[in-house]
Amino acid sequence: MMLLVSPEQWANWDKWFNYTLPGYILILGTIFLFVGLIPFLCVHNKITYTLFGVTTVFLVTFLGIAYFKNKESTEYVKENHYLTPMVREYDAQIFSNKYYDPEEIEAFKYVADIQTPSHLPSIYKKMPVKQEVTYLGKNDYYAFIELNNVVMKFSLADCKKIPGNKAYFTGYHFKIKNRKFLKLGFIDLKHNLREKVELPANSYNKQVSSNIEENYNHPGLVANWIPDSEK
Repeated sequence: MMLLVSPEQWANWDKWFNYTLPGYILILGTIFLFVGLIPFLCVHNKITYTLFGVTTVFLVTFLGIAYFKNKESTEYVKENHYLTPMVREYDAQIFSNKYYDPEEIEAFKYVADIQTPSHLPSIYKKMPVKQEVTYLGKNDYYAFIELNNVVMKFSLADCKKIPGNKAYFTGYHFKIKNRKFLKLGFIDLKHNLREKVELPANSYNKQVSSNIEENYNHPGLVANWIPDSEK
């Protein structure tokens, strides 16, 4: 059974991996080097032996504790691997948070990247969504769709033929599970992400008019959908 990460746990793991763990390693490593190892290598007496033994025990004990603590962070580490400017405002790094450029975050808002939030089950609830659209026809490479008076084109590789005479956008909406994640820099994904364009079998072979082929749009957002259409 997958053990999801709560906002409080996420904040604690961020602090552990980026501040506490490297901080203790730096401090204990420095003490071990200058108080234990170097005196032991330079002078051989009871005091240096004792200092070397004590600092070694402290360092090894901490590393052992850290090893077992890190084993509890499996889900956090797995999900943290998939964080991008699409889902978080900053990258938590050692001793600092590197904030992404606002323009980069804005650009990610209009990419129908379903994979990234799908790999973050602790943060987002993945919900299938579907909406009827108007099929305007196709050529050898693209299908043309209209939604809210906006004409778009899509590669046939992104399309799927289905029975009937209606066309649809299908995709997913990702709802943030706990608003406390917003305080950790996570982004509320408010729009539907388009995965497939379903084309009706009854009119699948309809040829698009040359006027439509030459007059289409590449919108970032249409009717709460990120269509990610072809340019």
